Amino acid sequence: MQELLMLAASYLRGLFMNCRRCGKPLPNNSVACKFCGMLMGQDQLNFQRRMQENEEKRIQLLSEKYGVDTTPEYRNKKENKLLGAIFIGIILLILIIITIIVNVMN
Repeated sequence: MQELLMLAASYLRGLFMNCRRCGKPLPNNSVACKFCGMLMGQDQLNFQRRMQENEEKRIQLLSEKYGVDTTPEYRNKKENKLLGAIFIGIILLILIIITIIVNVMN
């Protein structure tokens, strides 16, 4: 029975996740074929959405089972701003030094 379900799932995946015009695989999060440009049908978009929802549920269940936090970690925004300001300051200092050197040589 399980083999029959897997066979049916692979058939549906091939039916819905391949372009109807050129037959090439469709991108996961897109509305058009990246090879020929044909738009996906509404049934393909619905299938894609259901597959994505199932994957999100599976990830959530696994994270709950194994205690893994699935939220991405970001640095503090203030730290990012400070690093950006330091980087821009260094670049400006280098450009000023280069400008002074070029002016002195001329």
